[in-house]
Amino acid sequence: MSIGQGAIGEFAIGELPSAGISAALTGTATASITESDVVAGGKTIILTLTGDTWVASGATFDAQRQNIIDGIDSAQAEAAGWDATWKVNEGVTAVVRTSSAVVTITMTAEAGYDITAQETITATIPATALTTSASAVVASPTFTIDPVSGFQPAWAYNASKSIGFM
Repeated sequence: MSIGQGAIGEFAIGELPSAGISAALTGTATASITESDVVAGGKTIILTLTGDTWVASGATFDAQRQNIIDGIDSAQAEAAGWDATWKVNEGVTAVVRTSSAVVTITMTAEAGYDITAQETITATIPATALTTSASAVVASPTFTIDPVSGFQPAWAYNASKSIGFM
């Protein structure tokens, strides 16, 4: 029984139009990174699609870059963690459509990032950034960011130094 026609053809009750579409999350940010890596910047998050493509490069893709950043989410709610610092401050120019199937995000330095417990990061690609999928696609695997014992983020070090504690 058909219930509708989508960009990828007819789909039946209970069948998702995004079936067969997947995303792999790779890059240097996925290999056991720590909070000091986020503070320093330079790590990459690479999102590779199978069964779909990114929207066209240029203005169409540019309009989706913030949505892609917003879809990279922490399962935790640290006061100075991923969602409160990196996700809010990362510039859209860090998100590059490398090919029709690959987006590379090169993380810029985030001096305010300071966590007390491990964070688990999941990338969910919004349907608006995809050519055919009618629903968001969750990339696999997730990655974690470990706290560094005794780590002092740049903002705290500079504040202590300027008021004479160091």
